[in-house]
Amino acid sequence: MKAHRRHNPLSFCQKIPSLLTATESLCLRIRETLNANGLSRLCFPVELLARECLANAVNHGNRRDADKSIELSFSVGRQWIRLQVGDEGPGFSWRKAREMKSDITVASGRGLPLYALYAERVQFNRSGNRITLWISMKDPIGKDDC
Repeated sequence: MKAHRRHNPLSFCQKIPSLLTATESLCLRIRETLNANGLSRLCFPVELLARECLANAVNHGNRRDADKSIELSFSVGRQWIRLQVGDEGPGFSWRKAREMKSDITVASGRGLPLYALYAERVQFNRSGNRITLWISMKDPIGKDDC
């Protein structure tokens, strides 16, 4: 007999075209999921990280090619929110980027410092075209609600 997996209402995976306008629906879905489950205190950091990852996937990963897609996976566990964003681009040298000194006052290059500020753990795949972030359910930095 096969084990039946229960659907987790706090998890979803969605693929969208590589357009900034399409990313808005994913951010709204994250916000609605958090609010509907009493987790509004986590909206600010989670949505901020999602928006940054999605914008990077569109602009840098897929280079605004609408024929390519972006995939977001979102899940809420007991201790962590896991956010994963992947694109079809060639990736980037995240190891070199981590070594560079960042300047948060410039219009580009703020992703890694934001990830470090709001996520407990940040992981890239080998090629650098998929990022996974773990955000703690305890004491998030940021605003209290959406």
